[in-house]
Amino acid sequence: MKPVLLFTCAIVGVAHTAGAAIVNLTTVNIAGNAPDTMVNANTGSTFRGGFINGALFRDPSVDGSAGSGTFRDLYRISPPSGQGDVMEEGYNRPGVLHTSVPNGFDPYLRMADLIQDASQTSYIFVVDLNESNNATDRYLSVDDLKIWVGGTTDPAVLPNSLSATMAALGIPAFDMNLSGQQNFALLDATLSSGSGGGDLFVFVPKAFFPQNADPNAFVYIYTKMGSYTGAPGFGAGATQEQISIPGKSISSGSSVSTITSGLATVPEPSTFAGLLAAGLLGLVRRRR
Repeated sequence: MKPVLLFTCAIVGVAHTAGAAIVNLTTVNIAGNAPDTMVNANTGSTFRGGFINGALFRDPSVDGSAGSGTFRDLYRISPPSGQGDVMEEGYNRPGVLHTSVPNGFDPYLRMADLIQDASQTSYIFVVDLNESNNATDRYLSVDDLKIWVGGTTDPAVLPNSLSATMAALGIPAFDMNLSGQQNFALLDATLSSGSGGGDLFVFVPKAFFPQNADPNAFVYIYTKMGSYTGAPGFGAGATQEQISIPGKSISSGSSVSTITSGLATVPEPSTFAGLLAAGLLGLVRRRR
């Protein structure tokens, strides 16, 4: 285990530096990457988590988290033709890439629908794995997560490739892999709080989103999973993974999110320059 000081983590997370990061949210060493741990500013306890390009990727034990009854389900992705141990990708529209939208799911997400964490500094996104809870299938990698804010209407033709998606879905708000990067978050399906409880919470700072965006502007969330090859077992199984946000659920009424990242407010990008010297110390202490 490698606890990382809260103040140091916040600085490193805002840096947007080039290179690669592997955030290990399992409890075991993976290909030389020890589990990433951080400090809960509210309780003083540690949790599994780390920053990728300014967003906090952390385990499901967040303050106020609950089961799928409090989530709004957006979409599912699964490997093509039900294959196992391969890559899967999609975004929150039905029938594109490897995406499906079962009954009860609502993929048409707008800016006004996004749910802030309790600190009101970040928007929350949730990944729920449906991998088998056994020794060989329990793991899965999150290889990419991108978010765009578009107009108030969908593109006339829905893009069915990542390059086309990036060109058609609006203004980039978050990119897990900036130019030249390949970052990963490594997950273990056996560590979640139960069926539908979520396996990964991603806190994306509100400052990353277009300011004064139309409340009705569509928000598109692209995810790719299962391409990590640094250790066996991280390919996607034949089951589907689910992407959600907290808050309103079609079948379960609505609730106001009380989820918090457990961290103090992260400095906004404009403040990073003044903290660079302290951040360099964090870079030395933090592995990669």
